[in-house]
Amino acid sequence: MATKTKPVIFRKNAFLHNANFYVANPKPPKVIPFHKHEYGELVFILGGSVVHITEDGTSTLERGDVFVIEGEQAHGFKKLKELDIFYILFDLDYFNTLRNEFKGLKGFNVLFGLEPSLRQNYNFKSKVKLKNEELDEISTLLHLYEKECRYNLPGKTDIIENYFKNIVILLCRYYSLSSHSKNNLLLKMEKAINYMKLNFAEQITVNQLAGIAGMNISTFQRLFKQVTGYAPGIFLQQLRVNEAARILLTEKIKVKFAGIKVGFNNQSYFVKTFKRIIGITPQEYLDSI
Repeated sequence: MATKTKPVIFRKNAFLHNANFYVANPKPPKVIPFHKHEYGELVFILGGSVVHITEDGTSTLERGDVFVIEGEQAHGFKKLKELDIFYILFDLDYFNTLRNEFKGLKGFNVLFGLEPSLRQNYNFKSKVKLKNEELDEISTLLHLYEKECRYNLPGKTDIIENYFKNIVILLCRYYSLSSHSKNNLLLKMEKAINYMKLNFAEQITVNQLAGIAGMNISTFQRLFKQVTGYAPGIFLQQLRVNEAARILLTEKIKVKFAGIKVGFNNQSYFVKTFKRIIGITPQEYLDSI
């Protein structure tokens, strides 16, 4: 059952004041109210269980569950039972500067992009489930990370950033090596969606995308909509319109050139599509800025 509670807003400065990372393994853990936050969050369930609240309902998290929240999805925790939970909070702007270092790392764009987006926008029930040996390995690293963050020793900034990178790499490795069918599906979709994100201004066909994902066309179309909630063509329109909105916000450019730049060759179609997705025309959006 979906919650109608208005989320509390957790501000970045409350947790990440002059820092890019914050880690916590609270003893004892506390009930966390329904909230949104201005930072990213990696959550690890090291033991016990907890009920996870989202806008779409509740689910039980247990030992081995890991998930990423990239700032927008409202959530909270209740009904803690012998819970051992570990949080890593990270500054989203700073994290975006690290993304190029993970470029090409299999599973990265699924865990830090695709899954959080699907969970937020399309009610996709998704999280990582670590095996016992994987959880033990990463738990050791987490506790070393938490210890390092507690003390103001020389080289602290570099060390805690490297701990974070190592944890991200391990998670991507675990994810990409998993035999879970859901993981394999998303890894295939990752290839197609990454291609769309990099080439959205080009003419992209479903044939191309299906080939990139290694599927026949009918299977690709069915599974793409199952995963994202949209047909490939509609998803591509959203990518184009979102980029057009960004361009209008950050660059001195006329509306018609923004449309051309993101792949719309027909001006009236660009305006119609922009209004359908954003709610106002590109010119109204530009005027509002």
